[in-house]
Amino acid sequence: MKEFLYDGSFEGFLTAIFYAYSEKNEVRINKQSEYIPHLLFEAITIPTELDKFERVYASIQHKLSHSILKNIYYLYLSEATDCATLALSYLKLCYQYGITINLAKNNDIILFVDTLIRKVSHEAHRFTGFVRFNEIVPLCFYAQIEPNHCILPLIENHFTTRFSNQNFIIHDLRRNMALIYNQSNTYFRLLLPQENTLLNSYQTNDSFQPLFKAFYDSVTIPERVNPRLQKNFVPSRYWKHLAEMSTL
Repeated sequence: MKEFLYDGSFEGFLTAIFYAYSEKNEVRINKQSEYIPHLLFEAITIPTELDKFERVYASIQHKLSHSILKNIYYLYLSEATDCATLALSYLKLCYQYGITINLAKNNDIILFVDTLIRKVSHEAHRFTGFVRFNEIVPLCFYAQIEPNHCILPLIENHFTTRFSNQNFIIHDLRRNMALIYNQSNTYFRLLLPQENTLLNSYQTNDSFQPLFKAFYDSVTIPERVNPRLQKNFVPSRYWKHLAEMSTL
């Protein structure tokens, strides 16, 4: 049995699926960085090949549907354990039975795929309202987030559209990844340790945080504070990056 290892990119993800699809025996697909040796599986490193990526991408889009391609991308962004192996099993079902297989809600694979996609989509939607920017230098804004899933690509359009006339950085602390926008172009990049340190120093020295907290406190009605209801709308794991919740 084989375990295909890819570099962590979406291009590598689909390249690994290309090579794993034709295997007759059980296979696994995993990131190189998350590989744990196993006695029963032979590890095979798959370099990213853009021609293989494009073949799989085009095949899913034209032979199946754009919706299936979106599902595969959301599975990749979920970063769930064995998400690539799940994507392979899901694609095999779709090619075998057609896109109507997604209506088979009694199928364990379809159920698991639906659950992961809802989680990723729901978290991306939440963060369109949970991001708090601080002005770290004149006319440049910075925000920290720690989502469970890799949602920066999903919230890019919302923030670049809403704040099209501003420069901003949204920093995913869990992945050391940043979405950087300069009023015309958008970049995704991994941050170096020294860049993380510098941004964190700007974050803690922001002079507008006390003003925002004071405003929040002034409009709060103490008799109507309901922590349980607050947690239903804004789970406590997000609170540390929300200035208005940091004193609770």
